[in-house]
Amino acid sequence: MTTAVKELDPGLAGRQLPGDTTTISRHQSAITDHALHAAADPDAGEYAHSIWFLIIALRGMGISVDELCALADKREGDTLLFGTCGIDQHQPLSVGHTYRTTASIDSVSRRTTRDGSILDSLTVTVTLFDTTVPTDAVGTVTSVYLFKRGQN
Repeated sequence: MTTAVKELDPGLAGRQLPGDTTTISRHQSAITDHALHAAADPDAGEYAHSIWFLIIALRGMGISVDELCALADKREGDTLLFGTCGIDQHQPLSVGHTYRTTASIDSVSRRTTRDGSILDSLTVTVTLFDTTVPTDAVGTVTSVYLFKRGQN
């Protein structure tokens, strides 16, 4: 039997997640640039590649993806899919800076797919703040996690 959205924790939508802090070290930034074949821009050492918004968003929920799955009552026969992801970048991320995050589950919804499967979604928003200027957000990452429900 599939899990109904109404059976999930009623406080899931609007739930605040713990958040976290992440420092972008020069070493990790260089590894990321190398892995992504980022251009050898002389100013690149000052700023981190924008993929760091996604890395910090994943770390910055303050819970693991497995813990997020538990909140969504993911069962053995269910499949986790990564839906959409939107990045609202206000300024670049700086190498060597530490970023504090706030995170929340904004919505939970359900739909039936064309093949008749149940697809639940959780929308998670993570907001990033540079700890050197803690009042202004440097960006927001909104990710949709999809749970294709199996027959359990």
